[in-house]
Amino acid sequence: MANPRDVIADAFGKLKRSISEEDAHKFASTELKDVWVAVREIDSRQRMRLSAQNMRRIEPMLRGIEKYTKAIEVLCNGTPYMPYVWAPIKLMLEIASHHRDVFEALTAYADIGDALPRFDRYRETFANNLEFQHVLASVYTTILDFHQRAYKFFRRRAWHLIFLSLWKDFGSRFDSIIESLKKQRDFVDIEAISFDIFEGKESRIRIQDDIRQRQKRDLEVLEENEKNARISQLQHCHAWLSMDDKIREAVYERTSARRHDTTCEWMLNEPHLKSWLEDDARRPCLWLEGKPGAGKSVMCSYIVQTLTKTPSLTVCYYFCNSQDTGNVCHQILTTIVLQILRQHRDLCTLIANEFVYQGANCGMAQLRVLVPQLLAITSYTRIVIDGIDECSRECQKAILKELEALCKDLTTRCKVLFSSRREVHIYKRLSEHPQISLDGRQEVDLDIRSFVKYKITKLRTSDQDLLDKIETVLVKRANGMFLWVRLVVKELKYCYSDAALEETATKLPKGLKAAYGRILDRIMDPSNPTTARYMAIRILEWMACSHRILKRYELLDGITIDASNKTLTPKTKIQKEILDLCRPLIEEGSAGIVDFVHFSAKEYILEGDYQAGLPFISRENAHLDIAFSCIAVLNSCCSLFPDNCTEAERAAIIVRGFHGLLIYADMFWYKHLLTYCSLLSQRKGQFNRELQAQLQLLLKFRKEDSGILPSKLKAPTEKGRSPDPNLEALNCLPDVKSLVSHVIVFRAKVAREDDSDKSPEGISSDSCDIDPTHFSAVRYYYQQTTELLLDGKVETTYPNINKKDLQTFRDTYGTSAYVCRFLHCVFSTDGFESSSRRAKHESQHQRRFRCAHSSCVYFARGFVSRNLLTKHNENYHPIAADSPSLAESLAPNPAIEIQAQQRASAEAQAQAQAQAQAQQRASAEAQAQAQAQVQHQMLQQQILRVANTLYMQQKPILMQRFPNGLVPENDDKNLRGRCQQAAQQQVTAGFRARRQQIMAAQGGMQQMNGMQNGMGM
Repeated sequence: MANPRDVIADAFGKLKRSISEEDAHKFASTELKDVWVAVREIDSRQRMRLSAQNMRRIEPMLRGIEKYTKAIEVLCNGTPYMPYVWAPIKLMLEIASHHRDVFEALTAYADIGDALPRFDRYRETFANNLEFQHVLASVYTTILDFHQRAYKFFRRRAWHLIFLSLWKDFGSRFDSIIESLKKQRDFVDIEAISFDIFEGKESRIRIQDDIRQRQKRDLEVLEENEKNARISQLQHCHAWLSMDDKIREAVYERTSARRHDTTCEWMLNEPHLKSWLEDDARRPCLWLEGKPGAGKSVMCSYIVQTLTKTPSLTVCYYFCNSQDTGNVCHQILTTIVLQILRQHRDLCTLIANEFVYQGANCGMAQLRVLVPQLLAITSYTRIVIDGIDECSRECQKAILKELEALCKDLTTRCKVLFSSRREVHIYKRLSEHPQISLDGRQEVDLDIRSFVKYKITKLRTSDQDLLDKIETVLVKRANGMFLWVRLVVKELKYCYSDAALEETATKLPKGLKAAYGRILDRIMDPSNPTTARYMAIRILEWMACSHRILKRYELLDGITIDASNKTLTPKTKIQKEILDLCRPLIEEGSAGIVDFVHFSAKEYILEGDYQAGLPFISRENAHLDIAFSCIAVLNSCCSLFPDNCTEAERAAIIVRGFHGLLIYADMFWYKHLLTYCSLLSQRKGQFNRELQAQLQLLLKFRKEDSGILPSKLKAPTEKGRSPDPNLEALNCLPDVKSLVSHVIVFRAKVAREDDSDKSPEGISSDSCDIDPTHFSAVRYYYQQTTELLLDGKVETTYPNINKKDLQTFRDTYGTSAYVCRFLHCVFSTDGFESSSRRAKHESQHQRRFRCAHSSCVYFARGFVSRNLLTKHNENYHPIAADSPSLAESLAPNPAIEIQAQQRASAEAQAQAQAQAQAQQRASAEAQAQAQAQVQHQMLQQQILRVANTLYMQQKPILMQRFPNGLVPENDDKNLRGRCQQAAQQQVTAGFRARRQQIMAAQGGMQQMNGMQNGMGM
């Protein structure tokens, strides 16, 4: 057993290390009378403001501390330990006195006062008793533990924003502290009674050890429960945010990988960036601008990498992409929350308690409240937003408006760096802020020279003078554009002599558009085979007009299928080398994706003036070709139905890799068709006959009873009009038009429907049932078999499967085969590498409305609607249901303040009247209690000990019945009641018999009364 003085010293050192030097100095010089003075001053100020909060509730704590310090003086003589018992109380009360709701929470100090042992009764008797000194040391440790945790709350930036949420989660920890104090109090009371009666020294030591062991076990269980609760809160917060930033991280990593060594480093010495990095409120917005291809995105990735290495700095970033869909501003704010949460995990308490468990949606309204709160708490935050010019005009306006508002909020102390081209509307919004332009910068030219030196070392020549000349030409003509260098160096690689190198270098295109035009001219060179030119156009069509970034295998399958080749076979499969036709306009990234080398390349191909004022590709032809390929793929899938093959036969078909485009085709075929119809109608052209034929074949996917759309899927039409006006182009194909209309209505219903109460498997099954076509069933059987093929047991399930085909299938499709089964999700067509990653993602779509009580079964299970959560709280957690949210608690409301002042005034009058009555009652009760106390105390304390012992024996058995060992409050309460009844029956009989023996041995009641008088009872 440790020395009590050592225990006190350890607790003192632990608290002192966790506080600032300034507060440590204040604590050391604070006396207990200073705390009393502070309490009276706070009470006086509150009464003057008519906001008195009954400071008398703190008095039991202070009186208990006063009695305790007199008892512990013998252990603390000559040490600085004593002030740390009371000084933190003064600090906490002074800080919290200006926040009514927070101050209410601090009345927990009164509970500590009630739980403190009655040291004044036993100080003289037990002054030199070692067990009593251990109790003093244990109480000291418990009090300082509470102070340390409270101090952590109050010394945090913007603590009042998060205090109430954190205090809710502190409830179980605080209950443990109170319980520990009560156990020490009960031990002291029992030992005082039994000291000379029937308990010996060894028994007292055993009881004290038993208390310590129980406290240790309780603390371990408590810490495990807190850990599990925090993990659950994190999971619930991620689910509430419904944001999987896999795509964003891939874009960031791909951009970071483009940086050449030693480039971008000059930016750290840029005065505007240095000022932006300073932890102050000056110049919160910074605009990094430059021409296309100047390296803005790479520069932003370098800045992010550098910031992540800065201690105590919170870094958030978002790299916009032209493929972004939906509300990009919402995605940016959600990503900011997610990234802050990853760097400050304890903030999950705020999000969970104030938003998730309140049943709020993660909409713009909630994010406008949450993001500023998080930024106010995480004081030193920098946000980098790259490529806002790649978003739509409406998204650009929303992004700039929301993030500028965050910067102007003086409570957030956050700063944002925007990166974009110098477009007129962006310039109007950001021109008043500091700017860093990459155009015409000598530092950029030096970086380009370093980049050029590296690139030309791979050219086929040993003539150093020629290389120096090429270097000079490239740096001069680059005009500050890294992308231009990347494009033209590719052209130089095709030179196989010094003369060819020199000639090509002198005829390089000037500017980025000219470079794109030169590359396209090379692609369309009449000397190239017709097939090569045709396939290059199809590659660029698919990449420019697809609804998301494509996987390589999707792109290859898509360009293979056309009017002359409607199905994939081993002979028609195209090899990946065909993509070289379009390099360097395109590049491959992580997870097998293929994308344009830069957003400006896609812009030029779709909108640029290539020849005769026309763009390089026709949107109408592009969507026609893509729609044709997607529909042809669907028509080739009839063989996958159970009526047409066995499971083994289906696996043998799919493993050959002829249906890799199916997931994309199923999701987007009708969208490409609608776009084609729209563009066709604008020029009043004739519908493509080959596409008509493929559409006719789709009719076999109608269900037998789907000639009339089910009533629950009826399209909102008027006077025979179709749900989409673009379908008028299909008037010549009425059955096809009806089929497409049904598909549109079905997909719209799926997008609107809330499936959070369904399992992913149930969603897939329901889709097959309610889909008026068989497309959902085709997708289901394909996905089911694909996952079986990726499973490690497939060789056992299908022993005849071709091993070579199986390995190729896994290598090709394994990185994204596990698609999300919630069809409205962006990952329903571009999935994950494993079922576990998918399951983690899908959990974000399910049951967002969760109970805030970690011991409740609905903490993990949740509800499908806010109304159900509200009813649950009203029935089982009425306090939680009635309590205001943090936003309501902190929002200023004059009417509420006036009412509060009126209530406070009335309370003050009522308190004065009640005080006099209470004093009278207290005097009468004291007399009655003194008479009854001696008779009942020994019996009640013994009952309590036995009840606690029985409870500790029975609770582990009860915990095994519940997941994670979390026993519901009602069950725990019932167990305590049963243990109390059993203890009362057991102890009463035994104690009466033993008391008669003791009285007989020591002379009866007279000697017992004398003993009690000696104890000061």
